Amino acid sequence: MKTLNELKLAQELIRFPTIKTEDKGIMKFLSRKLTAIGFKCTIIKSKGTGPKPALNLYARFGKSKPHINFLGHTDVVANLDNWSVPPFKGTIKNGQIISRGIADMKGSIACWISAVSNFTKNKKLKGSISIIIAADEETTGLGTPAVMRYLRKKNEKIDFSIVGEPTSNKSIGDEIRIGRRGSMNGVIIVYGRSGHAAFKNFINPCTALAKIISKLKSSSLDNGTKFMPPSNLEFTKMNVDNLSENVVPQSVNAKFNVRFNTKYKSSSLKKKLNQIIISTAKKEKCRVKIEYRVSGEAFYTQPNKNILMVKKIVKKITGNSPKLNCRGGTSDSRFLGKIPRLELGLRNNTIHQIDEKTSVSDLKKLTRIYNQILQNYFN
Repeated sequence: MKTLNELKLAQELIRFPTIKTEDKGIMKFLSRKLTAIGFKCTIIKSKGTGPKPALNLYARFGKSKPHINFLGHTDVVANLDNWSVPPFKGTIKNGQIISRGIADMKGSIACWISAVSNFTKNKKLKGSISIIIAADEETTGLGTPAVMRYLRKKNEKIDFSIVGEPTSNKSIGDEIRIGRRGSMNGVIIVYGRSGHAAFKNFINPCTALAKIISKLKSSSLDNGTKFMPPSNLEFTKMNVDNLSENVVPQSVNAKFNVRFNTKYKSSSLKKKLNQIIISTAKKEKCRVKIEYRVSGEAFYTQPNKNILMVKKIVKKITGNSPKLNCRGGTSDSRFLGKIPRLELGLRNNTIHQIDEKTSVSDLKKLTRIYNQILQNYFN
């Protein structure tokens, strides 16, 4: 069975311009590569951003336990203007691959597949290795849930998962994510009574909204946890649909986002916020409507033997002891339910930026880390 080189594979993956949920043939390409090294591949469809469905991949090598999984995504963000090189060519300059999606996260996918191809070569594996590749982590986030539904239907159980998100900061492996904060968006609509500003026959919703914002911002949600910072609420938009400067409006609205730790479920956080918002509006004799959209619940994996094993491997290969944390935004890791997992990938210092890049040496180092994880996991 042949082995796959991480640099060559990364460049091949980069050349598929997979913006949003556009496939461009990448899942068939990956299926061919993985089938050639012994994987059984299944394409699973989910709703795309356009008329075509998004194509997601589930590939498995082996049938028995223990079962280790890798979770990744092939979609990339746009931001394609003013690059110094063509963003989908895989150009190497001064030891750096400059390409859209190389760090987030086609490079990590290439490293994992290269490590697996070396690990499984001429080896009878006692256990299973699987790979989930979603098409929409940057957009709709429906691909990984579709694959997880497929696995539940097939009664397939994953014992441990590595998510290839770019968690490294200043050097490879210096940070490992063992969880993520939850994210929830909210809209507050405050209703008063419109009227001329010169007369006192109005109820001003602007005043009520200002006091609601002040109360929410001055209220401490919690003090954080060992691995997560305190929950934080930020207002992102305020709107008064009013064309006249001397008329008090009928209603106003504001949007906010709150990042919350594992001290809350979204339901308990909503209850706390509602109490503050409704009571403040009532004092101003205003009605209020509150709408929420939950992007993901907070989650966390207690450091177990596999996480500690990975930590030791990173230190042995890089010389640095990685920090375990739950920084960053949301990722598809939130869809893995109760599966113990960690996130470990390339550096995140240029992701989503013009001239996104990763060094060739970092690719090789991450491949070594992934390979050693497989060696230790199955031994």
